[in-house]
Amino acid sequence: MLKHLLPLGTRDEFGRRARTKQHLIAVIQAHFKQRGLAPIATPLLENEAVFDPYQMGNYQLYRLFGNDGRTLVLRPDMTLPVARFISATNVPLPQKFGYVGDIFRVSRQLSGSYNQITQAGVELVGYASLKAEFECLTIANQLSSELIADAVEIELGDAQFAQRGVASLTGDEGEQQAILTALFDKQVPRYTKLIAKYRAQPLYDFLKAWPRLFGRPECIFKELAAALLPETVQPSLKRLQTVVAWMQQTMPEQVISVDLSSQAPQKYYTGLTFRGYSQAGAGYLFSGGRYDKLLTNFQAEAEPAVGMGLNVDLLTTLATDQQTAYAEQLIYFEPEQWSQAEAYLAKQPHAILSLADDLAGARIEAQCLNAQLIDLTGGMTND
Repeated sequence: MLKHLLPLGTRDEFGRRARTKQHLIAVIQAHFKQRGLAPIATPLLENEAVFDPYQMGNYQLYRLFGNDGRTLVLRPDMTLPVARFISATNVPLPQKFGYVGDIFRVSRQLSGSYNQITQAGVELVGYASLKAEFECLTIANQLSSELIADAVEIELGDAQFAQRGVASLTGDEGEQQAILTALFDKQVPRYTKLIAKYRAQPLYDFLKAWPRLFGRPECIFKELAAALLPETVQPSLKRLQTVVAWMQQTMPEQVISVDLSSQAPQKYYTGLTFRGYSQAGAGYLFSGGRYDKLLTNFQAEAEPAVGMGLNVDLLTTLATDQQTAYAEQLIYFEPEQWSQAEAYLAKQPHAILSLADDLAGARIEAQCLNAQLIDLTGGMTND
């Protein structure tokens, strides 16, 4: 019933977005299969206890009550349910998994965020080597290049750098958290006040510059080389330098930045973190990192792991916008002219096929797309 109540242009936009989204999901799933990722699916409903150890971002959970009195939630995250599944089923490790599914989060009102998000993701469990990070970064680089036209920047960070840096100042956990919160939230006046008591410490010059410690790797590493950093953060710094060098060698066209003044995407990360965003903005297209202690919430032994989630809805928005912008020509043809239409399409990078039943329908479609109609049944038109 809804489609009959919507204007033609709106219905066409919904249809185009739905087709684009399904196409992107198919491409992502095919890519996962090609990379050797086993498909995995987890229940839509999970026990709230699965998410208790972590505050899941600036949103609330959708809660329901089960027949046994336990509180259930619509999953707000995919990584934790995958970890629970692996632990509960005693899956032999190491394993590579890939998934596509919806997550549900009650976002703040007027925040512009959706409460239901389609997410695709990678979980590499049982791999301690940096090769696991390299695999995730490779998949992110290849998929972003394949799915959208915009250049994507990958931002690298480290979940341990900030914690270990602040811990070298004071053993007071409350004060550590206050400094980190002010740093991550870019509350510079409060941050400046909190670090003032450490003026006499060798780390103070670095502390003053820390809120601005993001940008191109060569600039960040140069600044860090001149700082008197504690030994506890050196593994994080060395890891970042290794990853940047590897990316510059294997994907030289990829734009890279380093940010050591922002919080990790989730609290369960324990090492390298990364995010990807396009010049169009509107949020992160993907994010991930290493979380070697996650399985300890469900079993006695820890297992090394690296994962990544892709925002399929945001990718769809960008791909749909670009599809509209690049659909400069719409080709109308009869079924028996399919080969002719394909030949024309192969020569025109910004053309798409019209699947309308008749020429009148093709004209309406071309008008909605603001595209030139190419009529192979009777010659070219410039509607």
